[in-house]
Amino acid sequence: MIVFFGQICFTIIPTLFYFISEVYKSLNMIEMESVQSLCDKKEELEAKIQALEAEKATLLEEMPRLKEKLSVLKLEHHAQALENEVSSLKAERSNLEQEIANYTSPQQTGFAS
Repeated sequence: MIVFFGQICFTIIPTLFYFISEVYKSLNMIEMESVQSLCDKKEELEAKIQALEAEKATLLEEMPRLKEKLSVLKLEHHAQALENEVSSLKAERSNLEQEIANYTSPQQTGFAS
Protein backbone atom coordinates (compact mmCIF):
# COMPACT_ATOMS: atom_id res chain seq x y z
CA MET A 1 0.00 0.00 0.00
CA ILE A 2 2.85 2.36 0.78
CA VAL A 3 4.37 1.64 -2.60
CA PHE A 4 1.06 2.34 -4.29
CA PHE A 5 0.70 5.58 -2.32
CA GLY A 6 4.28 6.51 -3.30
CA GLN A 7 3.55 5.88 -6.97
CA ILE A 8 0.42 8.05 -6.79
CA CYS A 9 2.32 10.84 -5.05
CA PHE A 10 5.14 10.48 -7.57
CA THR A 11 2.75 11.02 -10.49
CA ILE A 12 0.32 13.47 -8.89
CA ILE A 13 2.78 15.84 -7.23
CA PRO A 14 4.70 16.76 -10.44
CA THR A 15 1.39 17.20 -12.25
CA LEU A 16 0.13 19.34 -9.42
CA PHE A 17 3.30 21.43 -9.43
CA TYR A 18 3.05 21.80 -13.22
CA PHE A 19 -0.58 22.89 -12.91
CA ILE A 20 0.30 25.39 -10.16
CA SER A 21 3.17 26.81 -12.20
CA GLU A 22 0.92 27.20 -15.25
CA VAL A 23 -1.74 28.98 -13.18
CA TYR A 24 0.96 31.24 -11.74
CA LYS A 25 2.28 32.03 -15.24
CA SER A 26 -1.23 32.72 -16.43
CA LEU A 27 -1.91 35.05 -13.49
CA ASN A 28 1.43 36.73 -14.03
CA MET A 29 0.60 37.27 -17.73
CA ILE A 30 -2.79 38.71 -16.79
CA GLU A 31 -1.09 41.00 -14.29
CA MET A 32 1.49 42.08 -16.89
CA GLU A 33 -1.27 42.77 -19.41
CA SER A 34 -3.16 44.68 -16.76
CA VAL A 35 -0.08 46.73 -15.91
CA GLN A 36 0.51 47.43 -19.61
CA SER A 37 -3.15 48.34 -20.03
CA LEU A 38 -2.91 50.72 -17.09
CA CYS A 39 0.23 52.30 -18.52
CA ASP A 40 -1.48 52.76 -21.88
CA LYS A 41 -4.53 54.26 -20.17
CA LYS A 42 -2.29 56.59 -18.16
CA GLU A 43 -0.55 57.79 -21.32
CA GLU A 44 -3.90 58.36 -23.05
CA LEU A 45 -5.20 60.35 -20.10
CA GLU A 46 -2.03 62.43 -19.85
CA ALA A 47 -2.24 63.24 -23.57
CA LYS A 48 -5.93 64.12 -23.24
CA ILE A 49 -5.24 66.36 -20.25
CA GLN A 50 -2.44 68.11 -22.11
CA ALA A 51 -4.69 68.71 -25.13
CA LEU A 52 -7.53 69.99 -22.93
CA GLU A 53 -5.18 72.33 -21.05
CA ALA A 54 -3.92 73.73 -24.36
CA GLU A 55 -7.49 74.21 -25.59
CA LYS A 56 -8.43 75.89 -22.29
CA ALA A 57 -5.50 78.29 -22.61
CA THR A 58 -6.51 79.15 -26.17
CA LEU A 59 -10.13 79.75 -25.16
CA LEU A 60 -9.10 81.93 -22.22
CA GLU A 61 -6.84 83.89 -24.54
CA GLU A 62 -9.68 84.45 -27.04
CA MET A 63 -12.25 85.57 -24.45
CA PRO A 64 -11.12 89.21 -23.99
CA ARG A 65 -10.95 89.74 -27.77
CA LEU A 66 -14.42 88.26 -28.25
CA LYS A 67 -15.86 90.35 -25.42
CA GLU A 68 -14.33 93.49 -26.93
CA LYS A 69 -15.73 92.61 -30.36
CA LEU A 70 -19.18 92.07 -28.84
CA SER A 71 -18.94 95.41 -27.06
CA VAL A 72 -18.06 97.17 -30.32
CA LEU A 73 -20.89 95.44 -32.18
CA LYS A 74 -23.38 96.49 -29.50
CA LEU A 75 -22.14 100.09 -29.71
CA GLU A 76 -22.39 100.03 -33.51
CA HIS A 77 -25.94 98.71 -33.26
CA HIS A 78 -26.87 101.40 -30.73
CA ALA A 79 -25.24 104.12 -32.86
CA GLN A 80 -27.14 102.94 -35.96
CA ALA A 81 -30.42 102.96 -34.04
CA LEU A 82 -29.73 106.50 -32.81
CA GLU A 83 -28.80 107.63 -36.32
CA ASN A 84 -32.12 106.27 -37.60
CA GLU A 85 -33.99 107.98 -34.79
CA VAL A 86 -32.19 111.31 -35.36
CA SER A 87 -32.85 111.07 -39.11
CA SER A 88 -36.53 110.44 -38.44
CA LEU A 89 -36.70 113.38 -36.00
CA LYS A 90 -34.99 115.68 -38.53
CA ALA A 91 -37.52 114.68 -41.18
CA GLU A 92 -40.38 115.31 -38.74
CA ARG A 93 -38.88 118.70 -37.79
CA SER A 94 -38.54 119.63 -41.45
CA ASN A 95 -42.19 118.72 -42.08
CA LEU A 96 -43.29 120.77 -39.08
CA GLU A 97 -41.22 123.77 -40.21
CA GLN A 98 -42.74 123.44 -43.67
CA GLU A 99 -46.25 123.39 -42.22
CA ILE A 100 -45.44 126.43 -40.06
CA ALA A 101 -44.09 128.21 -43.13
CA ASN A 102 -47.27 127.41 -45.00
CA TYR A 103 -49.39 129.04 -42.28
CA THR A 104 -47.20 132.07 -41.73
CA SER A 105 -46.46 133.07 -45.31
CA PRO A 106 -48.85 135.60 -46.84
CA GLN A 107 -51.61 133.86 -48.60
CA GLN A 108 -52.19 134.93 -52.09
CA THR A 109 -55.75 135.28 -53.14
CA GLY A 110 -57.18 135.05 -56.54
CA PHE A 111 -58.26 138.72 -56.42
CA ALA A 112 -56.10 141.42 -57.87
CA SER A 113 -55.88 144.61 -56.03
